[in-house]
Amino acid sequence: MSYQTVVAVSIFLISYFFLITERLNRMLVALFGATFMLIFGVFRDPAIVYKEYVDFNTIFLLIGMMIFVAVMKKSGIFEYFGALALKLSKGSMVKLYLYMVSVVALASSILDNVTTILVFVPITLAIADAVGLDPFPLVLGEIFSSNIGGALTLIGDPPNIMIGSAAGLSFMDFIVNLGPAIVLIFIATHTMIIFLLRKKLSVDLTDAKGIELTKAVTNRKNFRISIVLLVITTFLFLFQHELHLESSTIALLMAALSLTIMDRKNVEATLEEVEWSTILFFIGLFVVVGGLEETGVLENFAHLLIKLSRGSYHRTMLFITNASAVISAFIDNIPYTATMIPVVESMKKINPETFSNLNPLWWSLSLGACLGGNGTPIGASANIIGLAVLKKYYGKEISFVKFMAYGMLVVLVSMIISSVYLMVRY
Repeated sequence: MSYQTVVAVSIFLISYFFLITERLNRMLVALFGATFMLIFGVFRDPAIVYKEYVDFNTIFLLIGMMIFVAVMKKSGIFEYFGALALKLSKGSMVKLYLYMVSVVALASSILDNVTTILVFVPITLAIADAVGLDPFPLVLGEIFSSNIGGALTLIGDPPNIMIGSAAGLSFMDFIVNLGPAIVLIFIATHTMIIFLLRKKLSVDLTDAKGIELTKAVTNRKNFRISIVLLVITTFLFLFQHELHLESSTIALLMAALSLTIMDRKNVEATLEEVEWSTILFFIGLFVVVGGLEETGVLENFAHLLIKLSRGSYHRTMLFITNASAVISAFIDNIPYTATMIPVVESMKKINPETFSNLNPLWWSLSLGACLGGNGTPIGASANIIGLAVLKKYYGKEISFVKFMAYGMLVVLVSMIISSVYLMVRY
């Protein structure tokens, strides 16, 4: 094991110790981890760290959508949709929970998970403010739903886009092959969460039925403009591949448009609404995980999976699914998926008789990489953003351990269903 590998693994483990124990602000942990990776020479060429390992498409997507949401928030749009959701629930907190998590899952299957969370968590917090309820169950369920829904389609989650591109799989291939598993996982996950949080979800919302929707709107003109811009944003995200637009380009465009049309006199004040500590946390985390990729730790682990499978197709399938879920709970699933794609492709060359059809292995990788993100607060971008918005606008903080207690249960249920599904179907 080389010096760089030892240093990279040590910094990664120490960083996660501080993230889990929360003895230091998570942004500082990530920045210290990133700078130590650079100081101790983990990267061959420090000049390319930010080109190869920091995903600026994600960073600019976050900044753009945070600005866009901050501008729209002032019109009362989130309070309006919150009041609408309360009316539809007819006094039942469980119905409200099911409405919200279902819409989030559907939205995440066609939109970026971060975008979905940035739109729906403020609506949830508006609901919580209106009736004085604890938003924790709703936000938790929405985070899980965003990751589950994202796993359903080719465009729902970055790992699926990467897998689809490498394997030549279509939009319908993902729905047909992963759809049954995702539906089962969605039902099982939310049945479990409703049971575990049944006391918090037993709140009577009968009084909320009388809320007037029009009173939620604070600026009618900007409310109408917000609706139009939201529709345009959704359209652009839906057809971004046909339009050859990056997610970050759309987000920055809509941020600039919304500021210019609705809030150009308060640009500086609106920029203060951006969760800059979260942005810096993401950058630091990208570099820390990049250290593992640079030193070959992820690649070595991928090859270890092949050895452990001993040439068995079903064993390989199970190893890829479950190992991917565990790893993706702690590191960004994008570099992990990028590492695993050539490994899966090489299996056909290593053993063409056993691995003549790689498609089931692609579905294994997709389910593990996408669903494993539910395991910890930093397992997926949606988790980090959802919890950051909850803390910023509601002052409620969910600890690493508390989230992980629910998240790992969700991952366990997801992997049991995924493993059985893959074994039975393929």
